[in-house]
Amino acid sequence: MVRDWLDTTVERARHCLARYFALQKIVDEDGTDGRPFGLSALAASTVREDAGRELSPNVPKALLDMALKAGPAPMSLLFQAVKRNRAERAVPRNRAALIKMVWLSQQPDLAPEEDTMVGLDLENLNAAYLCGRLLAVLESVQRAAIPGAKATITDRFFGTASSAPASVFGRLLRGSRPHLGKLRRDRRGTCEALEQRLEQVQRGLHGFPRTLNLEDQGLFGLGYYHQRAADRAAAIAHIRSQAQG
Repeated sequence: MVRDWLDTTVERARHCLARYFALQKIVDEDGTDGRPFGLSALAASTVREDAGRELSPNVPKALLDMALKAGPAPMSLLFQAVKRNRAERAVPRNRAALIKMVWLSQQPDLAPEEDTMVGLDLENLNAAYLCGRLLAVLESVQRAAIPGAKATITDRFFGTASSAPASVFGRLLRGSRPHLGKLRRDRRGTCEALEQRLEQVQRGLHGFPRTLNLEDQGLFGLGYYHQRAADRAAAIAHIRSQAQG
C-alpha cells in the first residue's frame, strides 16, 4: 500500500533540507554552537524521556514533511512541546529547537542562511520572550544566593509564569530582594551583574501579560532557554578569565 510519495527535484530537495536545518539551528546549553538534531531526537522531545512508546507516529511524519516539502510545521507540535515544558518545568535543547522550528516555519520566506532566534536576542521586545528571560535571570539570582538549593523558583512556578505571568512575577521579584541583599553583602560583583541583567530585561516590559496563548508560551520557553544558555556562557568566560589572570 502506497501511503505517501514525493514528486520533486534534487535542487528543490536540497533547498528544503537547507531550510529545515536553518530552522532548527540553536545554541547549545552553554552558549556554544550546537550540532543539528536528527529527526528522532526532535520527535522525542514531545514525550517523556522514558516514554518512547507514547510518541505519536504523526510527529516524525510531520517533521519529515517539513524537511522535504518546506511547509509549515503543524501547531500540534508546538502544543506538545509547550505541554512537556510545563510538565517537566524545563526546556531542553532539542525541545527549544522544535519550538523554534514550528514558530519560524510559519514564515515561508525565511532564507536558509538567516540566523534567526539562534541565541539570545537582546532586540526582541516580545513580552512573552522577555518573561521567559526574566524567569531565567531570577533563577540565577536564587542559585547564586542559595547554592545547591533542592528546588528552584522554576521548579515551583514555571507553569504559572509561562501561562499567566501577571499572577506570579510580582511575587517572584519581591522574593529576589533578600537574595540580592545577601549577594550584595557577600559577592558584590555577582550581585551587580545580576541586577544589570534584571534591569535590562525589565526595561522592555511594560507590565506583565495576564495570559499567554500557545504561540507566546512557545516564545516564553525560547526566552528562558536563550537566557540560561547566555548566562552559562558568561559564567564560563568569567571562570576562564580568572584562571588566565
